[in-house]
Amino acid sequence: METTTTLFIVLFIWLLGLSGFLFWFTWVLRGLLKDSKNKDFIKAFKKIEDIQIENSKEIESLGKKHGMLVDNALDHVQSIGLVKYNPFSETGGDHSFSLALLDGKKNGIIITSLHTRESTRVYIKDVKNCKTSIELSTQESKALKKAIK
Repeated sequence: METTTTLFIVLFIWLLGLSGFLFWFTWVLRGLLKDSKNKDFIKAFKKIEDIQIENSKEIESLGKKHGMLVDNALDHVQSIGLVKYNPFSETGGDHSFSLALLDGKKNGIIITSLHTRESTRVYIKDVKNCKTSIELSTQESKALKKAIK
């Protein structure tokens, strides 16, 4: 008889603990849903799950778009090197220049402008992987080195 009473007391305490936990859990969930129009737990959690799935898809889409933008950015001018100089002693000032424009793949052009009193001449040289097929002047080399840094 004593074991039956002890078993009954243990079961009563167990059920009381479970009931308290269930009451606390329900109270917390109701607190989470107090501002929600939908007071049904299952519908509210289903809506949260749907939103989470949609957000995951949007994040994946944004990651793909970001990758495309990064790849696309490599084709745009990212490095610039400019050297101004006076190649001829008869002109006053550094009106001539060499300008190196390189993309993210280290391809681009070098623009050189030679200014004299009578005229200005402009030359362009292609750059592929930081190298040119045509020999560079000292100023063009300096401009390319500035752009590479």
